[in-house]
Amino acid sequence: MKKPMKRFLLLMTGVAMLGLVSSCKEKGPQEDDVVKFHATINSQPAIPKSSSTAQGTGVFEYNKVSRELKYNISYQNVTPTAITINAANPSWQIGGVVYTLPVGSAAGQVSGSVTNVSIGDQTSLILGAMYVNITSKTYPYGEIRGQITIDQVTY
Repeated sequence: MKKPMKRFLLLMTGVAMLGLVSSCKEKGPQEDDVVKFHATINSQPAIPKSSSTAQGTGVFEYNKVSRELKYNISYQNVTPTAITINAANPSWQIGGVVYTLPVGSAAGQVSGSVTNVSIGDQTSLILGAMYVNITSKTYPYGEIRGQITIDQVTY
């Protein structure tokens, strides 16, 4: 190949690469003020293992400006003694209690908010290292558990 052709191909490759790099946008949960999460709560991830048929769901919304975490957790087939949000590293292990939530009514639902969330807890939440743990008399370490994961975001 002649030198002018090589230079032309090199120039075109450079232009193509520049176009690819400039089209990349850094979008994600770090860009949004409000980040939404969910949890599927059941006995599968409970540690120690639970054979409970109880289950539930959780919907969460975190505002990074006000540092407030809103939650709405519903559950069935369990009479909770405690409902907590825990943090574990790695996330599939047992973690310490970060927030204790009020035990819901007989209807099986609890909702509210946690204010003044620390930056460390915000990071754990966004990275998926927090989980909901619902304990009972039969399973004092947790009858059902659900990892709090970020909702799928499209940009």
